[in-house]
Amino acid sequence: MIQHIPDITDAQRRHYVMFGYVVFKQVFTAAEVESWGQAMERALNRQRGGAVFSGTQNERLTPLIEADPDTFIPVLDDERLLAIVDGLLGDDSLYTGSNDGNLYVGNTVWHIDGGGWHSPPLLKTTVYCEPVSDGKGCLSVLPGSHHAEYFRCLHEAFYEHRTLSLYESDVAGRTAVPSQPGDVVCFDHRLWHSSWGGHVGRRQFAFSWAAFPRQSWDETWLHGYLARINRRHGKRMLSDRLLETAGPRRRQKLAKLYDMGL
Repeated sequence: MIQHIPDITDAQRRHYVMFGYVVFKQVFTAAEVESWGQAMERALNRQRGGAVFSGTQNERLTPLIEADPDTFIPVLDDERLLAIVDGLLGDDSLYTGSNDGNLYVGNTVWHIDGGGWHSPPLLKTTVYCEPVSDGKGCLSVLPGSHHAEYFRCLHEAFYEHRTLSLYESDVAGRTAVPSQPGDVVCFDHRLWHSSWGGHVGRRQFAFSWAAFPRQSWDETWLHGYLARINRRHGKRMLSDRLLETAGPRRRQKLAKLYDMGL
């Protein structure tokens, strides 16, 4: 069964802009998500050379899409996902090339996913392959912490004054974001977030997106940020295959970044 293409409302856009996150319920079917989760596990199994998952530490595969393009390029092209991205960032939004598949073990401490208080917005679209809830592996967020003043206050509290601990869930305003297979959990990269509890080996994968840069500074920042990601991983996140096999919809999501030399 193919789910309907989401119709993004003004209320959802305002929630995302104000609080830095929003959840779209049952965008995909549970069967689709399970098939993607199994494909991700097979890709991670190949990455570790066929060894059994130890369950002692997180495992990540980046970019997941290159490990199994037949499975994950169609997810990138899926109009249900693109409707969400364009609804939040605009019809000319860009796919940054950043995507990963994860097997999680234990907590993930308070962190952001890149950029900083001064950076343009980046969007992460996340799919959890099992039900997750408060204390059982779901995303926790500090709503609004992507805004500059709040962001800076938290950075000082976590890293300078040490009045808050990265390793403790008990931060004022923490909001749990439960999810069921089929939901798409969206959040701004600058939003402070974490997860707590959950079973060993819980599965999650994500794609990252950018608004089209309108100012020269935005373009300069985006180029530098994505170039650093390429250097960190020792490879391009945007492969030639992605553009060579692209139809008009994907080409629009990629062309600007290829033109920038990424």
